[in-house]
Amino acid sequence: MNKVRYNLVDEIRGFAIILMIIFHFFYDLNTLNFIKIDFAQDPFWWVFPRVIVFLFFLSVGLALPLAHTPKIKWNKFWVRFLKVAGFAILISLVTYFLFPDRWVYFGTLHSIAICSLFALPFLKLPKVGLLIFLALAIPSTFFNLDIPWIVLHGLSMDYISPFPWIGVVTLGIFFFHKNFHKIDLGDGLLLRPLRFMGKHSLVIYVIHQPLIFGSLFLLSKLIS
Repeated sequence: MNKVRYNLVDEIRGFAIILMIIFHFFYDLNTLNFIKIDFAQDPFWWVFPRVIVFLFFLSVGLALPLAHTPKIKWNKFWVRFLKVAGFAILISLVTYFLFPDRWVYFGTLHSIAICSLFALPFLKLPKVGLLIFLALAIPSTFFNLDIPWIVLHGLSMDYISPFPWIGVVTLGIFFFHKNFHKIDLGDGLLLRPLRFMGKHSLVIYVIHQPLIFGSLFLLSKLIS
């Protein structure tokens, strides 16, 4: 059994987690009227969440073949799948009761679970994975066709379609076969927190927003 853990995958996930925390911090500040940001029109804030989602799905594509080479370990896969899907359902239930008008009915975790399943046939087909990415990305990016690359309903990331984001997962599979995951950025002091957050990304993903929003909500009540 291959027990090697390549740092780059954790570093990418950790970096995505940090960017996500920053995004949600400013999103919550805007929601609670501390600041005013037009997330739909401001170019920076339009691109920012898309970069975050890209990094998450790229890391999924790198991690899948890393965990399931030379063959798929079905017990391990289903345990991980059910864990991600379970947290996704939990987020849906909580947001439905707290924010019934903007609840998360198919967010990042939902899409990651589905994409992980759909990407399995391509674990040993990296060139096909690259073609899938190009087929989904080019029409959306360059020809402005109506493909839901990412939809931010209500200015929040409450809907992320598996299609075409699965193309980023298959791009990650392609990069894995090019040994992208073996790139070593060293052991710098700043990289260690990234690796820690990458290793615990699922838990951090689930708890960070309640902590941020809850803290800012209490602050808004104290100063109002």
